[in-house]
Amino acid sequence: MKFSLKYLTLQIKTRCAKFIITYILFSGAYMVLSYPHFLYADTRYRNGVLGLNPIEEDHRIFLDLEPNTGTVMRGAKRAQFNVFMRNINGIPITGNLLTTLTPIIWIEEGFALPDEYADILTTQVVQTLGLVNVLVPVLVAISCAILVLGIIIFLCAKKKDVV
Repeated sequence: MKFSLKYLTLQIKTRCAKFIITYILFSGAYMVLSYPHFLYADTRYRNGVLGLNPIEEDHRIFLDLEPNTGTVMRGAKRAQFNVFMRNINGIPITGNLLTTLTPIIWIEEGFALPDEYADILTTQVVQTLGLVNVLVPVLVAISCAILVLGIIIFLCAKKKDVV
């Protein structure tokens, strides 16, 4: 058995966001990849299927980073696979179907840094970075004082050479 798999990627730009929709042609059937529950999609897609309730917190793709180190604290990627549903001539049961995009399945892959590692990150790394934030201005001030002292010594030595 031989399958053909082809991809067609479309980039759609709107005033709110940029979407990428991938059409997957698999043995003659189109699949459309979207956010779960058609989050951020046009309302005509959400209204085409009963029971959809897109909630941004539950259906978006996100990545939470610790701002000082860039460590990933938690994240999730979510996708929904859809097919176009339409009536087919010669099959009476499909006569009342409207042409709409119908969800087949949605998947989620997520990660959350365990609390013990988050505590280690906070105590050993972030607090150390806080110490560095204090030491840098102190070292700059000491360096400036040494520079001024050096200039004063240089000028005094130059003045003695002139006299």
